[in-house]
Amino acid sequence: MKTFIGFTVIAALVAKVSAECFSERLGYRCCYGNKVVLTDADGKWGVENNQWCGISDTPSNSACWANALGYPCCKTAYAIYYTDNDGNWSIENNEWCGIDESKNNNNNNNNNNNSNNNNNNNNNNNNNNNNNNNNNNNNNNNNNSNQQTYSFGYGLKNDPVPSKGCGKNPSLPKTGSFEFNWSGGKRTVRIDIPDNYDNKKAYRLVFGMHCMGGWAGGVQQEGYYGLKPLDTGKTTIFVAPEGNGQQAPWGQADYQLFDQLLEKLKNDLCIDESRVFSTGFSYGSMFSNGLSWNHQKVLRGVAVYETAERNIWLPKHTGEPIAWMGVLGLDDNLCTPEMGRKARDIILEHNSEGGKAKQEKAEEAQRNAPHKCYDYKTVDQRFPVRWCTQSGGHIWDHKDPGQRQSWVPQATWDFINKF
Repeated sequence: MKTFIGFTVIAALVAKVSAECFSERLGYRCCYGNKVVLTDADGKWGVENNQWCGISDTPSNSACWANALGYPCCKTAYAIYYTDNDGNWSIENNEWCGIDESKNNNNNNNNNNNSNNNNNNNNNNNNNNNNNNNNNNNNNNNNNSNQQTYSFGYGLKNDPVPSKGCGKNPSLPKTGSFEFNWSGGKRTVRIDIPDNYDNKKAYRLVFGMHCMGGWAGGVQQEGYYGLKPLDTGKTTIFVAPEGNGQQAPWGQADYQLFDQLLEKLKNDLCIDESRVFSTGFSYGSMFSNGLSWNHQKVLRGVAVYETAERNIWLPKHTGEPIAWMGVLGLDDNLCTPEMGRKARDIILEHNSEGGKAKQEKAEEAQRNAPHKCYDYKTVDQRFPVRWCTQSGGHIWDHKDPGQRQSWVPQATWDFINKF
């Protein structure tokens, strides 16, 4: 069986001059660990990440602690994206890898003595003529990609950041619902996973938060605010958790629910941790807006329909930026235009240098005219702010005059595809 499958990929391997172990000649990678599952005429075989791999009789010179867990050692990536009891983890070739601290330390020492390396040290830059010229190029090569890294957040169109669920067979249904046990009890969660789900591909994750008097099933039935039908490339996993069952469906404890549910999804599914979004209408938008105040490290952005800057409980703002899109009905007398604009201005203050974007006047729609979406010019381009307005009341699916289809889903889909 292994030989037959190997023939299908052998053409891709003929250009290799040598292989680290016998299995690469048959179309299988080498094992990172050394646990033998099967021995045949070809050699010793193991299974890692649910795939066959060959075990070499010659110890690898690049072995490190991550190999025993079925993951490679980092070769050039030293930026720490996750730390657990095993050690520090980075990402290389869109795959988790373990950082060998001894090599990392040696790398740093070598960088201090090599004028062509990017050491980000101002004193060394003064002594090494080539550092200033090569600094940008070396930054772009971080994590074996052409992506620049930042002290906070990501660049636009960054490489995916795969979660720990990548490579695992999911236990969750592809469509429907599941019961989620968390520290506050049990909640029903609606979910839709692409029917061609590939556990080696990192997917965007979009939350849909329901309104007061609504339910998660309604969000699912409406295609997660109309976004799921637009995902023709099957790039996104959609989820809608049930609220707390009270008149105000989202409270302080639900921030913990969000954290625990997100962790469950990242551990069970292959999620792109750099592309997690939350959407919502009315009270659901107020909850998503609250998440944008203190979840910037795990949320790339939010899209809030008829929101407000107030709630029964709000977290303290961390001061960090986040991508933010707001939709406002100019005739909304529940979450009024004043409330929506104040919510927007809080984001503008943190998404621009010195809060200067608050002074930028957004163009809004004319009365009884087509909608207007305004993208702020003076915010950090990595944390865009889109402000969409139209005549209308407290609804999420605004429509242009004479149109049957809402413009809101497409405007939102365009926004989250900026990243």
